[in-house]
Amino acid sequence: MSEYMLKPTRWFYVLALLIPIFACVGTVLLVYRNVPNLPGALEITGIDNLTQVIVPGSAEVYFPKVGGYAVYYEHRSVIEGEKYVRGKYPPNINCQLTSKATGADTILVPDYVEGNMYSTQNQEREGVLIKSIIIKEPGIYKFSCHYPGGRTDPQIVLAVGPNIIWELFNIAAKPVAALTCGGFIFIGALSISILIMGTVAYKRQRSKDISAQQI
Repeated sequence: MSEYMLKPTRWFYVLALLIPIFACVGTVLLVYRNVPNLPGALEITGIDNLTQVIVPGSAEVYFPKVGGYAVYYEHRSVIEGEKYVRGKYPPNINCQLTSKATGADTILVPDYVEGNMYSTQNQEREGVLIKSIIIKEPGIYKFSCHYPGGRTDPQIVLAVGPNIIWELFNIAAKPVAALTCGGFIFIGALSISILIMGTVAYKRQRSKDISAQQI
């Protein structure tokens, strides 16, 4: 009688072993799905995808999808072979971004942080993020800038396009977040497994003790 009662509990040991195994597999899949497809993901964030604009002036910029974009001040820049070298810190300039389809203006949020920079290997182009943009309707926009008071000098280069700083952060952060989440799942599964095994072991021992007392 006692041997019959003990056999079914062995399946709980199997279940306890399978739980962390499935959790481990789930963690691997979670991390794999959140690891960006390199180098393609890096190419999307490259400065070649930025539209350079000489300002004061205007240009049309195409935003292919909804999401976050940025405006950069390039204190070192090259446009059609002509080099532009200006002061390191961005000047005070007013900019406007208008949808050609609807005529609505999009807010340009001041977002200057000195460390949010990019640079090419030859340092021909160096830029710093100065404004953030949230595009809600993809399409072509007119980007225009002018100095307060209407002055026209000096000409500077602004670049508009993907928020490189944010995209690079996402590329690094997503796998880390997935790994952290998966780690908590695995720890939780392992705790459940240990609890099951401990409970089963305790009940088996109790059953043996009761059977011994009945003999």
